[in-house]
Amino acid sequence: MTQSVARADVAVVGGGIIGLATAERLTAQRLSVVLVDDSGIAGGATGSSGGLIRAFDPDQDHASWAAQGLELYLRRGWRGTWPQVHEHGSLTLLRTADLTRRSAQTSALRAAGHDLALLSADEIRTRFPGLDVPDDLAGVYEPRGGWVPARQVAHALLCDAGPGLRVLRARATAVRTADSRVTGLATDAGSVQARAVLLAAGAGSSPLAASVGVPLPLRTRSVAYGLFDPGISAPNAALPTIVDVTTGAWVRRWDTHPTLLAGVRSSATDVPETVRTGISAPEEERIRGVLRRRLPCLADAPAVGGRTAYDAQALAGGGAVTAWPEPRGLVTATGWNGGGFKLAPAVGAHTAARLQEVLT
Repeated sequence: MTQSVARADVAVVGGGIIGLATAERLTAQRLSVVLVDDSGIAGGATGSSGGLIRAFDPDQDHASWAAQGLELYLRRGWRGTWPQVHEHGSLTLLRTADLTRRSAQTSALRAAGHDLALLSADEIRTRFPGLDVPDDLAGVYEPRGGWVPARQVAHALLCDAGPGLRVLRARATAVRTADSRVTGLATDAGSVQARAVLLAAGAGSSPLAASVGVPLPLRTRSVAYGLFDPGISAPNAALPTIVDVTTGAWVRRWDTHPTLLAGVRSSATDVPETVRTGISAPEEERIRGVLRRRLPCLADAPAVGGRTAYDAQALAGGGAVTAWPEPRGLVTATGWNGGGFKLAPAVGAHTAARLQEVLT
């Protein structure tokens, strides 16, 4: 018989932001949690996140979660212990026609108390010298948006969870069931007994779901960013975080001005689940080639660092939280495809509620 190494109400697979946000909400309800991850806390995609947060999310499937997430980040979490938001502002660029189609969404955000301005291309160029925005684009500017340090948020969640959360540095190998009900996990360190299991381990969740006959088609996708130093040609210090929906580019200030952290959405999939310092020369030039259209100062700016990592995307649809009817007790929260960090506080609360339901 396999040795039992832990027992809890809920076993969470995945030490990233979604798993941690859920675990913290569960322990707040006096439930015990074992979090299983062989790379530890924020050892995967979360540790390489740019940490961009904003209320406006053009992906309307998760619009309310983004707004709720920003509110919680600005409050520094449920207990006021998370790192403070770098309120550099957030500028989301999209085509004017697309912004017009989202008028109900922006109106709802304003009605809920979110401070945002709808800017024309000319207004963007005037407000943010150094940005080159064509006339057919517009922007949603949120002065209270910005970014937070991802690893620090993850460790703050770990501290908030308190003694009700135990971290098991091990690799989960299968979900265990009896009579169509979850009973725990098998890991390479031994068995974990639990009345419910959350899979929040990105693409690593697929084989675990398959171990109990649940289809969860996910694939890894490359995520990378570079650090660029434009020097004296940098835009002024008022540069906001930028998400350009039309090109997949994003940029924010680094810890010290004038260095900029920048990335461009990648179509490269089925990449290894590894994280390394630095980016390849082709990736550096790809990022530079896209972003120079919006920030000409990056055209010749030397790269001074970067990160190459991965995230998980669903083969159909986007990120989702699902409480599976069979086996009862299995919940999945996967497929965020690089956008999970800003949603995490709301996703964690929602997922914890689903887990509480399946425990009854």
